[in-house]
Amino acid sequence: MKQKVGERDSFKKGFTTLMIKWVVFLIGLLVLATGGAFMIKSAYGSATWDVLHIGLSLKSGWSIGLWVQIVGLLMIGIACLIDRKKPQVGSFINIILIGFFLDGMLRLPIYPSHMLWWESLLFLFGGICILGFGAGMYVATGLGAGPRDGMTLVLAKKTGLSIRLVRTLLEGTALLLGWLLGGPVAAGTFLSVFLIGPVMQASIGFWSKQMARLDEKEESLVPVTEPVLKVNDL
Repeated sequence: MKQKVGERDSFKKGFTTLMIKWVVFLIGLLVLATGGAFMIKSAYGSATWDVLHIGLSLKSGWSIGLWVQIVGLLMIGIACLIDRKKPQVGSFINIILIGFFLDGMLRLPIYPSHMLWWESLLFLFGGICILGFGAGMYVATGLGAGPRDGMTLVLAKKTGLSIRLVRTLLEGTALLLGWLLGGPVAAGTFLSVFLIGPVMQASIGFWSKQMARLDEKEESLVPVTEPVLKVNDL
């Protein structure tokens, strides 16, 4: 009886921990999308992949968020075909929600109609920091990598090239295609290449510690069941 109660309590604590991680994951996606929207609205340059998404949006008339979803799902599919592995459910949730969140943030009436130069800079650098922080939040939970992360790891594994080189080639390709399609390339685009990484790394470090503490707390709360004595042991 005590063993069953212990197992039930352990399940509840594990479920609570998982739910907390999902909350952090979802908030991280919303924060990331907010940062991306701020950069787009700054008019001083969008993140590399958003240059591609905006270029596709300009040519098709479809929303930027929809193209985030389409491009992301294509990358997940290609990575799965190359690696012959099923993707995490979190990867699909990741890209679908970011698309919706980004469109939602871009539609909010919170942006000045005519920004002064210092306001644009504020939105640009604020967007870079917010985007990097949000990316670190969701990555630290381990619930689902973004499509670019998955594609980078798969191509590096199959080609033997370094992860850094593969990521650089992917970013450069997206930037070139986006620019050819009419996407906005400005100083902020190149600044984001150098600044988002360090912010994201710091955020991953912080949130990884929080997730580790959460796991340790769960383990410490799991009750130790008493061994069942058999007649032969007496």
